[in-house]
Amino acid sequence: MSWLLSVVLRFASSGLVERTLSYLERRQTEETGREKLRTQVEIEAIRAAIVETKELAKFNSAKLEHAAFWGFAGLFVLPLGAWWAAVILDSIFRFGWGVATVPILEAWGGQMIQWLFYVGSGVAALRSLR
Repeated sequence: MSWLLSVVLRFASSGLVERTLSYLERRQTEETGREKLRTQVEIEAIRAAIVETKELAKFNSAKLEHAAFWGFAGLFVLPLGAWWAAVILDSIFRFGWGVATVPILEAWGGQMIQWLFYVGSGVAALRSLR
């Protein structure tokens, strides 16, 4: 979701959105009735999406700067890392630990690791912009 948000924000700041909006506004002046109303709704929907995207980007940027956010994220990521390390070490070296299968960690684990790397690279990108 954050990736999509960053793409939309990048797209919104590229000037293409403004050109699209000006095209729609020009088209609207030539239309009548339902077409004109439909175009006005499209224009307002695009403007609302831009405002929402910018607000969400500000929120996401702000939350990444708080230690409490990273502490909360660590509550999930660190146990997952320990469990995966135990599974991998037991599988490779046959320690006989008998690490339990945790279906919920298997299901969510990939998503959490994806999120961690994505957020980490997102933070690095934000800091490079400053």
